[in-house]
Amino acid sequence: MRHYFQDLSRQSSKRERTRSVLIDGAIATVAERGLSDASIKAITESVGLSNGTFYNHFDDREQLFREAAIAAAEAIADQIAAEVASVDEGIGRIVISTDAFIKRTVEQPDWAAMIVDAAHHIGEIRHDLGRHLRADVAMAVELGELEEAPNRFLIDQVGALVALGIEAQLKRGRNKKVRRQTCEAVLRLLGLTPVQARRAVGRWVPELE
Repeated sequence: MRHYFQDLSRQSSKRERTRSVLIDGAIATVAERGLSDASIKAITESVGLSNGTFYNHFDDREQLFREAAIAAAEAIADQIAAEVASVDEGIGRIVISTDAFIKRTVEQPDWAAMIVDAAHHIGEIRHDLGRHLRADVAMAVELGELEEAPNRFLIDQVGALVALGIEAQLKRGRNKKVRRQTCEAVLRLLGLTPVQARRAVGRWVPELE
Protein backbone atom coordinates (compact mmCIF):
# COMPACT_ATOMS: atom_id res chain seq x y z
CA MET A 1 0.00 0.00 0.00
CA ARG A 2 2.99 2.35 0.30
CA HIS A 3 2.88 2.90 -3.47
CA TYR A 4 -0.88 2.66 -3.88
CA PHE A 5 -1.53 6.10 -5.36
CA GLN A 6 1.58 5.95 -7.50
CA ASP A 7 0.41 2.68 -9.00
CA LEU A 8 -3.08 4.09 -9.47
CA SER A 9 -1.75 7.07 -11.44
CA ARG A 10 0.67 5.11 -13.60
CA GLN A 11 -1.25 5.95 -16.79
CA SER A 12 -1.80 9.59 -15.83
CA SER A 13 0.22 12.70 -16.68
CA LYS A 14 3.66 13.27 -15.20
CA ARG A 15 2.22 15.98 -12.96
CA GLU A 16 -0.41 13.63 -11.53
CA ARG A 17 2.16 10.88 -11.04
CA THR A 18 4.41 13.26 -9.09
CA ARG A 19 1.50 14.38 -6.91
CA SER A 20 0.73 10.73 -6.21
CA VAL A 21 4.35 10.09 -5.20
CA LEU A 22 4.10 12.98 -2.73
CA ILE A 23 0.78 11.70 -1.37
CA ASP A 24 2.23 8.22 -0.79
CA GLY A 25 5.30 9.82 0.77
CA ALA A 26 3.21 11.97 3.09
CA ILE A 27 1.18 8.98 4.29
CA ALA A 28 4.31 6.92 4.97
CA THR A 29 6.07 9.80 6.74
CA VAL A 30 3.08 10.64 8.94
CA ALA A 31 2.72 6.96 9.85
CA GLU A 32 6.38 6.87 10.89
CA ARG A 33 6.78 10.27 12.57
CA GLY A 34 3.34 11.64 13.27
CA LEU A 35 1.81 14.60 11.49
CA SER A 36 3.48 17.31 13.57
CA ASP A 37 6.97 15.93 12.80
CA ALA A 38 6.35 15.12 9.15
CA SER A 39 8.23 18.03 7.62
CA ILE A 40 8.28 18.86 3.93
CA LYS A 41 11.96 17.90 3.88
CA ALA A 42 11.26 14.52 5.48
CA ILE A 43 8.52 13.81 2.94
CA THR A 44 10.51 14.85 -0.12
CA GLU A 45 13.63 12.99 1.01
CA SER A 46 11.59 9.83 1.57
CA VAL A 47 10.53 9.81 -2.09
CA GLY A 48 13.67 11.26 -3.66
CA LEU A 49 12.21 14.63 -4.69
CA SER A 50 13.27 18.20 -3.95
CA ASN A 51 11.46 20.80 -1.89
CA GLY A 52 11.11 22.82 -5.07
CA THR A 53 9.16 19.97 -6.65
CA PHE A 54 6.90 19.90 -3.59
CA TYR A 55 6.02 23.57 -4.02
CA ASN A 56 5.26 23.00 -7.70
CA HIS A 57 2.35 20.83 -6.55
CA PHE A 58 1.26 21.97 -3.08
CA ASP A 59 1.15 25.32 -1.30
CA ASP A 60 2.05 23.88 2.11
CA ARG A 61 2.03 20.76 4.28
CA GLU A 62 -1.61 21.17 5.27
CA GLN A 63 -2.78 21.05 1.68
CA LEU A 64 -0.82 17.84 1.08
CA PHE A 65 -2.00 16.25 4.33
CA ARG A 66 -5.61 17.10 3.59
CA GLU A 67 -5.40 15.67 0.08
CA ALA A 68 -3.62 12.53 1.31
CA ALA A 69 -6.15 11.88 4.07
CA ILE A 70 -9.09 12.43 1.73
CA ALA A 71 -7.55 10.21 -0.95
CA ALA A 72 -7.07 7.37 1.53
CA ALA A 73 -10.55 7.76 3.00
CA GLU A 74 -12.25 7.91 -0.39
CA ALA A 75 -10.38 4.87 -1.70
CA ILE A 76 -11.83 2.85 1.16
CA ALA A 77 -15.28 4.48 1.03
CA ASP A 78 -15.63 3.87 -2.73
CA GLN A 79 -15.14 0.12 -2.25
CA ILE A 80 -17.73 0.05 0.52
CA ALA A 81 -20.25 2.11 -1.47
CA ALA A 82 -20.20 -0.47 -4.24
CA GLU A 83 -20.77 -3.26 -1.75
CA VAL A 84 -23.78 -1.68 -0.03
CA ALA A 85 -25.43 -0.54 -3.25
CA SER A 86 -27.98 -3.37 -3.02
CA VAL A 87 -29.03 -2.45 0.55
CA ASP A 88 -32.37 -0.64 0.24
CA GLU A 89 -32.55 0.95 3.71
CA GLY A 90 -30.62 4.06 4.62
CA ILE A 91 -30.02 3.07 8.24
CA GLY A 92 -28.66 -0.26 7.05
CA ARG A 93 -26.22 1.46 4.74
CA ILE A 94 -25.09 3.82 7.49
CA VAL A 95 -24.39 0.97 9.92
CA ILE A 96 -22.68 -1.30 7.40
CA SER A 97 -20.61 1.52 5.90
CA THR A 98 -19.49 2.93 9.25
CA ASP A 99 -18.42 -0.46 10.57
CA ALA A 100 -16.69 -1.44 7.32
CA PHE A 101 -14.90 1.90 7.07
CA ILE A 102 -13.45 1.58 10.57
CA LYS A 103 -12.51 -2.06 10.09
CA ARG A 104 -10.83 -1.58 6.72
CA THR A 105 -9.00 1.57 7.72
CA VAL A 106 -7.49 -0.19 10.72
CA GLU A 107 -6.32 -2.95 8.35
CA GLN A 108 -4.18 -0.29 6.60
CA PRO A 109 -2.21 1.22 9.53
CA ASP A 110 -0.39 3.85 7.45
CA TRP A 111 -3.65 5.14 6.00
CA ALA A 112 -5.28 4.98 9.42
CA ALA A 113 -2.51 7.09 10.97
CA MET A 114 -2.86 9.69 8.20
CA ILE A 115 -6.64 9.90 8.56
CA VAL A 116 -6.64 10.07 12.36
CA ASP A 117 -3.82 12.63 12.62
CA ALA A 118 -5.40 14.81 9.96
CA ALA A 119 -8.78 14.62 11.72
CA HIS A 120 -7.15 15.86 14.92
CA HIS A 121 -5.18 18.73 13.36
CA ILE A 122 -7.15 19.80 10.28
CA GLY A 123 -10.75 20.66 11.09
CA GLU A 124 -11.98 20.36 7.51
CA ILE A 125 -11.03 16.70 7.45
CA ARG A 126 -13.68 15.83 10.02
CA HIS A 127 -16.32 17.08 7.62
CA ASP A 128 -14.75 15.21 4.74
CA LEU A 129 -14.72 11.96 6.74
CA GLY A 130 -18.50 12.18 6.97
CA ARG A 131 -18.76 12.55 3.21
CA HIS A 132 -19.15 8.85 2.54
CA LEU A 133 -22.28 8.75 4.74
CA ARG A 134 -24.15 11.64 3.16
CA ALA A 135 -25.87 9.66 0.41
CA ASP A 136 -26.88 7.01 2.95
CA VAL A 137 -28.22 9.66 5.32
CA ALA A 138 -30.16 11.27 2.46
CA MET A 139 -31.73 7.89 1.68
CA ALA A 140 -32.67 7.41 5.35
CA VAL A 141 -34.33 10.85 5.42
CA GLU A 142 -36.19 10.20 2.17
CA LEU A 143 -37.48 6.85 3.49
CA GLY A 144 -38.57 8.42 6.78
CA GLU A 145 -36.00 6.51 8.84
CA LEU A 146 -34.55 9.81 10.04
CA GLU A 147 -36.57 12.93 10.73
CA GLU A 148 -34.27 15.46 9.10
CA ALA A 149 -30.96 15.79 7.31
CA PRO A 150 -28.04 16.62 9.62
CA ASN A 151 -26.35 20.00 9.35
CA ARG A 152 -22.66 20.54 8.75
CA PHE A 153 -21.81 20.60 12.46
CA LEU A 154 -23.45 17.21 12.95
CA ILE A 155 -21.57 15.75 9.97
CA ASP A 156 -18.34 17.05 11.53
CA GLN A 157 -19.24 15.23 14.73
CA VAL A 158 -19.86 12.00 12.83
CA GLY A 159 -16.44 12.33 11.18
CA ALA A 160 -14.83 12.91 14.57
CA LEU A 161 -16.55 9.83 16.01
CA VAL A 162 -15.33 7.66 13.15
CA ALA A 163 -11.78 8.96 13.62
CA LEU A 164 -11.96 8.18 17.35
CA GLY A 165 -13.19 4.68 16.59
CA ILE A 166 -10.21 4.11 14.32
CA GLU A 167 -7.75 5.65 16.79
CA ALA A 168 -9.00 3.50 19.68
CA GLN A 169 -8.26 0.35 17.73
CA LEU A 170 -4.86 1.55 16.56
CA LYS A 171 -3.89 2.06 20.21
CA ARG A 172 -5.56 -0.96 21.82
CA GLY A 173 -6.00 -3.46 19.01
CA ARG A 174 -9.01 -4.51 17.00
CA ASN A 175 -12.14 -4.61 19.08
CA LYS A 176 -15.70 -5.37 17.99
CA LYS A 177 -17.07 -3.55 21.02
CA VAL A 178 -15.45 -0.30 19.91
CA ARG A 179 -16.86 -0.70 16.40
CA ARG A 180 -20.34 -1.40 17.80
CA GLN A 181 -20.18 1.56 20.16
CA THR A 182 -19.05 3.86 17.34
CA CYS A 183 -21.86 2.72 15.04
CA GLU A 184 -24.43 3.20 17.81
CA ALA A 185 -23.04 6.65 18.65
CA VAL A 186 -23.28 7.71 15.00
CA LEU A 187 -26.93 6.64 14.84
CA ARG A 188 -27.72 8.44 18.08
CA LEU A 189 -26.14 11.62 16.71
CA LEU A 190 -28.40 11.27 13.70
CA GLY A 191 -31.49 11.10 15.91
CA LEU A 192 -32.13 7.49 16.90
CA THR A 193 -32.76 6.54 20.51
CA PRO A 194 -30.21 4.30 22.29
CA VAL A 195 -32.55 1.30 21.93
CA GLN A 196 -33.17 1.97 18.23
CA ALA A 197 -29.45 2.38 17.60
CA ARG A 198 -28.57 -0.84 19.40
CA ARG A 199 -31.23 -2.80 17.51
CA ALA A 200 -30.17 -1.36 14.15
CA VAL A 201 -26.53 -2.30 14.67
CA GLY A 202 -27.51 -5.80 15.81
CA ARG A 203 -29.70 -6.24 12.74
CA TRP A 204 -27.30 -4.98 10.11
CA VAL A 205 -23.95 -6.11 11.52
CA PRO A 206 -24.81 -9.12 13.73
CA GLU A 207 -21.13 -10.04 14.12
CA LEU A 208 -20.81 -7.07 16.49
CA GLU A 209 -23.23 -8.61 19.00
